[in-house]
Amino acid sequence: MKGLRTAIACAALLLAPAVNASAAASGAPGFRTFAVLIGTVIALFALAWAARKYGPYARVKRSMGLDVVGQIPVGAKAHLSLVRVGKSILVLGVTQNQVSLVKELEGSEFDKAFEQAQTGGGNS
Repeated sequence: MKGLRTAIACAALLLAPAVNASAAASGAPGFRTFAVLIGTVIALFALAWAARKYGPYARVKRSMGLDVVGQIPVGAKAHLSLVRVGKSILVLGVTQNQVSLVKELEGSEFDKAFEQAQTGGGNS
């Protein structure tokens, strides 16, 4: 909720000069309309960001300890996903109709393989 209040406060600070300028230029109703439109769009983006970051789905994700590390497409409607669950990494094959466990790696095993791939020693 703190992030949502911060986003709303930022949107209000961004809108304040536009509203003051539009009130001073009462002969330009087009500018006032434009300022309100821009402010509304900024506020909607701020609320969408806050909902993604602090919304109910984000809370469930954090409480379950799930994190998608990465995805690699292997076909038109299929990809491999690396999902961190606690201290282990799951390699999942995801298609349009199913999700299959390909391999389960421990965190240290994954880190070692990742370091080997970064240094170019992945073929040993």
